[in-house]
Amino acid sequence: MCSSDLPFPCSSADINYGIRWLKANAARFRTRPDLVGISGNSSGGQLAMLGAMRPHDPRFTSIALPAGSPDVDATVRCVVMLWPVINPLGRYRMAQRELAKPNPQDFAARLIRSHDDYWGSIETQREANPMLILERGEKVFLPPAIWIQSSQDEVHNYLDTEAEATETEAERFASNYRKAGGEMVLEYFDAPSLFATIHPTLPESIQALDDIVAFVHQHIPVEN
Repeated sequence: MCSSDLPFPCSSADINYGIRWLKANAARFRTRPDLVGISGNSSGGQLAMLGAMRPHDPRFTSIALPAGSPDVDATVRCVVMLWPVINPLGRYRMAQRELAKPNPQDFAARLIRSHDDYWGSIETQREANPMLILERGEKVFLPPAIWIQSSQDEVHNYLDTEAEATETEAERFASNYRKAGGEMVLEYFDAPSLFATIHPTLPESIQALDDIVAFVHQHIPVEN
């Protein structure tokens, strides 16, 4: 059982357990334990990458599989992210900047509340932060990853001015990931924010999903 009073790290423990459970029961789904990837969008994208980076984190492995289950871990073959909140602290600060404006956009107060409710503290947003994990030089797993991003999405892709970043969050993370030795595909689409989930019939959405399928098949080959 996860004992935290906050959603984090219990949500990451659930994800880790889900991956291990699927691997332990792979034969039921006519697959193999070594053919598992992970995907998520927005905050789910951040959680997917964090779990992929830290599959053996004791906070995340805290939920035991049923007795007699095979000995499996939560490593994955690849990660698919759609506009992830890859740097929770950076977005929290971005929302604070927006809220301080004379006429802030509606998302600012909502995001601040959501971050406070989920993370509980600034320190947790800093520690469990895929962007900062790489910039701190931590040793983590780096499975091949793809990031799908709308060019019109200011809530997920912006300059972290407090960090004196010269690249947007997507570009900064992709650069950090590659420097650390990982494979990262970053694709921009000139489409509305959240396009592939809210507007799935747009040509850009169809292309993004086709690209995701091709990426997954590249790293998790279809077997006869």
